[in-house]
Amino acid sequence: MTETQQKIIKKLQWIIYPLAGLMILDFILRFFSNSPADTNKQSFELLKWIDQAIWVIVFAVVAIGVIALMIQFFSTPFQKNTTQSEAAQANILLEINQKNQVLGSAILWIVALGFTVLVNILLFSPDTFLDEAARAEIQLFEKIIFGFFYVIAHFLTIVFGLRLFKGMPPVFIATEKGFCYEPAGISSGWILWKDVAAVSESTVLYGSSVNNGPRTVPVLGIKLINPENYNTAAYNPLLRRLVSLGQQFNNYQTEGVGDILIKPEDLGADYDKVKALFEQYTRKNIRL
Repeated sequence: MTETQQKIIKKLQWIIYPLAGLMILDFILRFFSNSPADTNKQSFELLKWIDQAIWVIVFAVVAIGVIALMIQFFSTPFQKNTTQSEAAQANILLEINQKNQVLGSAILWIVALGFTVLVNILLFSPDTFLDEAARAEIQLFEKIIFGFFYVIAHFLTIVFGLRLFKGMPPVFIATEKGFCYEPAGISSGWILWKDVAAVSESTVLYGSSVNNGPRTVPVLGIKLINPENYNTAAYNPLLRRLVSLGQQFNNYQTEGVGDILIKPEDLGADYDKVKALFEQYTRKNIRL
């Protein structure tokens, strides 16, 4: 872990520790609110406010990301990009497809379909799981959350269904004019080789686990001459903002080569071939 990444984790503590404190306070209030010795209703009201505050924060963050992805999914077929046409129509040099693509897509679609069936049963036949008394206790915010997940369930069913029956795009494809890296179905589109300013192997903080916290993963970092132009052409305004924030965070970690991050694990044994293409088709100041 680099010194920069250690600084990031120290800054994240200012977010994690207050949230942990709220959760501990939440637990304490729950414990004493169920105690026969507790007759103070103010603690119960504070408990409700803490619960709602945590849920609102989490819901807002997730909702912004999901809405941005949904807008991107439905607007992509109507986007026109001359850069994409120029690079996509050139001679193909390398194409890497996702392993076990059909099986993975089938499993995800079945899970999403099951989730969709469940939320529809809850909406149109609530007596199956909830009695009248339980339904009467459902608050407005809980109804909003249910509606949000109802939309997500149908959205995921459509997305995974299209991936299953139409097929997933290649994880990485390169032509004589440019390349496209699309590991999760969303990317900045085709990038021209001439617009790559620098390439360098690096590491970034990624994900988290209960025992170890954030971990570093190796990446092939790419700096673009004009990342704003690609972002404007590829993403809707909301997703563009989120991508821009991600690029700033990644550039901070990778010393400026974080506009696009390629994970070697997505490329498998073909990673060295991809590196060789960058050495051949990009500028001479790359560091590999």
